[in-house]
Amino acid sequence: MARKKTTPKKTAKKQVEFSDGKDHLKEEAAEAQSLEDVLGFKQKNPFKTSDAQSFEHSINNMALTELQELAVNAGVFPSGTKLTLKNKLIKAFKQHATGGSNKTVQVTKPIVDPNSQRGKDLLKLIQEQ
Repeated sequence: MARKKTTPKKTAKKQVEFSDGKDHLKEEAAEAQSLEDVLGFKQKNPFKTSDAQSFEHSINNMALTELQELAVNAGVFPSGTKLTLKNKLIKAFKQHATGGSNKTVQVTKPIVDPNSQRGKDLLKLIQEQ
């Protein structure tokens, strides 16, 4: 008579996935993001320096292929000659150093001084309406 084969029992359980209307991946990603914030991980600097002079010195000593590799890492399209690519990288570095904002801050001042008699009359007129 043929002998029966015995197979070992598998005890590993799969994680049960169920539909409860919640997006568990977003919750896990939020937990990971908060953990990164607590630990102090910041965005990685693709230029590997925060000093403009050292950056310009380093790109002056790079070959075209190295500049193209740096451009790809920095999110700059690596086209053109060596000189145009250097200019693109310098521009991107300056944007990165300023936080990416090229906006000018506009400060507005009131037309009428609110402490003057005219300002008080205008305020009273606005409140009456």
